[in-house]
Amino acid sequence: MNGNELLRPGGEGRGTLDASLAAEDLELGRLSQLLFPGLSGPEALAFACGLLTDDPETIRLRQDILRDLLEHPALREALEKLRSILAELETCSKGVRDNLTGLKVSRLDAAVDGLKKAVLKLEKNLSQQGADILEESAADNRYAQLLRFTHFRRRLTALYAEAIGLLRDGTRGESFASAPLRSLGRWADSLWEKDRIEETEKALAALDGEWKGVGAFAVDVCLDARRSVIGLEMAEVREEPYARPGMLEAAGSGEERSGVTSLIQFPQTGTGTIFQEYLLSEVGYEVRSKLTKLRETLVKLPVSGIEELLTLQDALRFYTGAAVFAEKLRSRGVGLCAPTLTQEVTFRFREAMLPEQSCTGTLPVPNDLSLAKGGTILMTGPNSSGKTCCLIMAGQLLFLGQLGCLLPAREASFSPRDRLLTLFAAGESETGEDSRMGLEVQRLGLLQERMTERSIFFFNEPMTSTSATEGGQICVDLLTDLACKGVPALLVTHFNHIWPQLRTRFEAFGLAEGLQSLVMTSEETGEGLRYLYKLKEAPPPPSSHARAVVAAKGVTLEAMVEALGKRGLDMRADDPGWEKVRQGAV
Repeated sequence: MNGNELLRPGGEGRGTLDASLAAEDLELGRLSQLLFPGLSGPEALAFACGLLTDDPETIRLRQDILRDLLEHPALREALEKLRSILAELETCSKGVRDNLTGLKVSRLDAAVDGLKKAVLKLEKNLSQQGADILEESAADNRYAQLLRFTHFRRRLTALYAEAIGLLRDGTRGESFASAPLRSLGRWADSLWEKDRIEETEKALAALDGEWKGVGAFAVDVCLDARRSVIGLEMAEVREEPYARPGMLEAAGSGEERSGVTSLIQFPQTGTGTIFQEYLLSEVGYEVRSKLTKLRETLVKLPVSGIEELLTLQDALRFYTGAAVFAEKLRSRGVGLCAPTLTQEVTFRFREAMLPEQSCTGTLPVPNDLSLAKGGTILMTGPNSSGKTCCLIMAGQLLFLGQLGCLLPAREASFSPRDRLLTLFAAGESETGEDSRMGLEVQRLGLLQERMTERSIFFFNEPMTSTSATEGGQICVDLLTDLACKGVPALLVTHFNHIWPQLRTRFEAFGLAEGLQSLVMTSEETGEGLRYLYKLKEAPPPPSSHARAVVAAKGVTLEAMVEALGKRGLDMRADDPGWEKVRQGAV
């Protein structure tokens, strides 16, 4: 069993979705981090983008597995635990590979090395500096590798047995709809029998009872007249921690020295590395007979599925993350669905919600949103009414859908895209050499080079850096061109006046059926403008209610007149006070 088989039909990659040019605008990094906690935003996004696909079979495979995990919480819990085990298992596997020299230490090596040590000790006492001996001893670290190899192999074997047991128990007796999970269960059963996991667990228990490892060791330190270390000698190695206080504890403290708790990670670096390797070599040499016996027993315990087991890591990260995400949505009362794949529309979402807000904070108002095949949506409405959030929601739902995730919607269907493309109103360039308009034109040119008829465009208030007349005309031309090429697009804008011209243009090209005007609704109340955060199909309103939005912040004509009056000005153009304003004196 290979981890790719859990992510892709037949274990082979099929299709892709390029979301790189939309990631920042659609906040896909934050969304990915919700799915895959423990990774930074860029790491989570890179992981997610490596799994995106436009292949229907791949998407359905992942949906089936996720539905099984939600219906079988015991398996989901087992896989979550297995993920943490595999992370440690990978470290141990690397430790075994890096210390293979420890596999070659023989009894003859031990005898020769014992004689050599006796000679070196005599030479040190007669003539040689301890530092020279230290360097020579550290250069040959076979016993350090013997110690590390045995430690890593013992831990690897225990983790392997635990992992296979978890998989076997988690899949036993369960009926799964997804074929890959059924295959995973059969694979775990076969390894349990093949590698005699039950016997392995008994053998490990016996080894643990016979020898628990090095609990503590003592070192004799040789100092020169300046109290610099010139030599070290291993004085004692114990399997149990020392029961007496050490040099640094106060007399009568009653505290036991816990000894060395890890012989693998020493805090020394740089010049201290030689001491680390020397100590490991000395400890390994002192307990060589027990280590050799332990090593010989361990290498006989089979771990034949170790490499395949480690390939499950990406699949487990995806499925456990996506399942926890889905469970969190469900627990908050959010509608959850596996979207169907269709070629009839670009997408159709019913009672859909913005994913991030659905997981945290106040639940958003659900909305219906549908875009015809190759169609165009013009979305208008008051400032701050939720238009951009709705546009981001559509992009994020496509992103999640093409990962194979379940969506926060009552119903959903979409046609897989090959690229998500966005053009959001730009700011000034850092150097000031390019205007907002220039930056938007440059980006638009890049996007048009990359797009295909299976791409989708999301526009958020583009072309606002020029006049409303010119900006509106550019938007009409742009949407018409995309529609003629069959590329679907969703445009959020305050250019409400372009709707009649856009409709006339689409009718002339026979594209009117795919054109839709949606308005984010609001209502006037005695206290001002009240947002409903609900989309409706209607022509754009005559006003974007900008004045009402500004008034809600306390900026009214009356307030401006009052402020001017406090500065000795009135609204007449010929008031001499305006000259002071132009000169910056007021």
